[in-house]
Amino acid sequence: MINFDLHIHSYASKYKEADGIVNNSNIGNAEVLMKALDKYHVGLFSITDHNRFWPELYERFDELIEEGKYPYVQGIVAGVEFDVQIDPKMGKCHILTYFDTDNNPEKYQRIHAAISEDEKEKKDAYSKEEFENLLSKIGLDVILIACQRSGLDKHDGKNANSLSDSTMKSEELISVGYISALEYQKPKVEGILQNNLKILPHNVALITGSDCHEWSCYPKHDHNKKDNSFRHSKANILPTFKGLLMAVTSPETRINQPLNKNTDYIHSISINGVEYPLVNGINAIIGENGSGKSTLLKIMASETKEKFVKDLRDKNNIFLSNTLSDKCLFIKQGEIVSQFERNELIKDDYYESIDHTKFKQIYTQYANDLLSAIRKTIAAKEARDKLFQIHFTYDDIINSGLYFVGVDYDDHYSEVANPHSRHNKELSDIIEKLNAMKSDPYYSSFTKEINDAIQALLNIYTKVHADNERVKLEKNVKNNIVSALKQYDEVIRREASSIEQEHRNYVERRTSFISDIAEASKKNAELMKFPKKPVILEGHSSSAFLGFEFNSEAAYDGKDVFETFLNKMFIKSYADPDALKDIDTDEKIVEAIRGCSDESKIDQIYKQNLDSFIDEMCTCQHYIVDTSLGVSHTLGNTLGEMSLAYYKYVTAVNSEETIFLIDQPEDHISNNNISKKLLQYFNSIRSKKQVILVTHNPLLVVNQDVDQVMYLKKDNDDKIHVIAGPLEYEDKYKKNSILNVVADNMDGGREAIAKRLKVYGKENRTDNASI
Repeated sequence: MINFDLHIHSYASKYKEADGIVNNSNIGNAEVLMKALDKYHVGLFSITDHNRFWPELYERFDELIEEGKYPYVQGIVAGVEFDVQIDPKMGKCHILTYFDTDNNPEKYQRIHAAISEDEKEKKDAYSKEEFENLLSKIGLDVILIACQRSGLDKHDGKNANSLSDSTMKSEELISVGYISALEYQKPKVEGILQNNLKILPHNVALITGSDCHEWSCYPKHDHNKKDNSFRHSKANILPTFKGLLMAVTSPETRINQPLNKNTDYIHSISINGVEYPLVNGINAIIGENGSGKSTLLKIMASETKEKFVKDLRDKNNIFLSNTLSDKCLFIKQGEIVSQFERNELIKDDYYESIDHTKFKQIYTQYANDLLSAIRKTIAAKEARDKLFQIHFTYDDIINSGLYFVGVDYDDHYSEVANPHSRHNKELSDIIEKLNAMKSDPYYSSFTKEINDAIQALLNIYTKVHADNERVKLEKNVKNNIVSALKQYDEVIRREASSIEQEHRNYVERRTSFISDIAEASKKNAELMKFPKKPVILEGHSSSAFLGFEFNSEAAYDGKDVFETFLNKMFIKSYADPDALKDIDTDEKIVEAIRGCSDESKIDQIYKQNLDSFIDEMCTCQHYIVDTSLGVSHTLGNTLGEMSLAYYKYVTAVNSEETIFLIDQPEDHISNNNISKKLLQYFNSIRSKKQVILVTHNPLLVVNQDVDQVMYLKKDNDDKIHVIAGPLEYEDKYKKNSILNVVADNMDGGREAIAKRLKVYGKENRTDNASI
């Protein structure tokens, strides 16, 4: 990240400066400016004289930079401040024009010669056509930055040679890329321009320039200026023309960006004895298939157990400057899809658990009631069948006189059903829970309401409890009576005469006969009491976090799962309530229950089926809703959306991992979504974490504006060859140019670069020349 100042004047501007403030801004005082630039840590600068270019001055600055006496000052880019009248009916504006000269003296002379020839006409300002013809004559790639001293909607000629003074179509010239950036000087103007530029479809670079004329007063304009408010713009670039081009074509990632505060990152990787730096930002590893890109990522993640990883590492002597595997989030190719399918993509911490108690209770109760009803049907059938097998003949012995008093009672006398028991417990549990709530501080403001609810339930509970206790007492009393009668019968049997024994046997047969008829009638009356189908229940939860809603949804949520229940419990021919009502033998119930083959295992298998059904229905599906844009949108319906949802989530969460290693994040995502969404997600963390991508998609290199590129190529001996550097990097002889590597080795790379690097009059060269 360097400071830069692209608007400084020299003695060559003297013809427009009447007061002599540039007299000492000359070659002999070049070190005066260099010293000042070094003091303010200015890494890149330009001398932009009014309609003039001084080649010898540039050559002198090149010499001083080469000497390295002023270490902060690393580069100079050739520039001229042209007066241009865009609309002939309006005033002139200042267009700062920067040339790609490669610091070549011959190209410096080309600029000077073209302008000097034009000076003969002594123009006050160039027309737009004349300006373009002049640039065409010079024949170098250029960057045009217009001066703007107020809002773009100001066209009154009072804005000190601003772009809006010379055209009513400022936004249009910026939108089509004719003007690459705007230079402002006062901080308040930046905010005004940002508001003006909101209507444009892309970000526009806004930069400051000192407009210094008197070098000894740098960064002030001259010694008469008292204003100390100037602040240098900063850029994350190499100090070259291409670095500047990268900055103005991607200001959101290059200009005035915060420094990465992350301290846990991989500093470099050594391959075959050469150490390649890795940036504490976004790094991209590119190359042909089989060049070792994914393997290199595994080495960075310390996943080196596989033989082919070890072999490549050892053969190429690969090692990291520092190992931080515990700080790495490693997303392998295809892993997002497999983790999503296993419901492991996003930590369960963000999903609230669902209380399935009500669902379990309702279906357990229904299953029990259903089995009970079936068994009652079987019992009724057995009772009816028994009536056809019994008979009773009247005997006068009933009139015989006896010594012992006979007591006639039914064996089923003590069987008393209690319809109040379950409801008594339910009410008791609710009241107990309400009492517990009163001790929770959260409900302290609702104490009165809770007490009122408890009292209302107590009124019901008191009646239900009384009925429950009455039935329990009745059952106990009848049990005691039956027990006493049985003991009395035993006495009779031991001591009674034969006639009394015969009389007793007759009474028992008569009682049994009557009881069988009564029991059959009772059981047949209960046939219509099959339980009602369970109601549809809700089973979901939602938790909001960082613009997302993390939702859990049980399989039964809002769905009629009764048919699923029947199919889980019974075979197909009995998976219907009407069919179940026809089960009237033990053999049929064994046949009906799925997986059952033995009457002794009916209850066991039935419960297993029920547990299986409940487990299946309580299985939860997670899904995410994006609410950050004010419109809810469910993510994860397609493979691409799954991936986008995950990347948005993982880049939004302030996780402990400080290094993201991602293998081909573009998989399943359209180029449109990569451009509009995925790039945004990665850019959101470039100043917080280290990101290292393996990719085949040029959008994730060029449009992502990665900070460092590593191009891998492997020869027949499995030796890896590397070209590394930022996008603007090119060596002295331009044999190794990162942009050329991207253009030549990535499908669509040339087109991606051409779209980004538009320059005056043409798109950037993509032939055999350096891009």
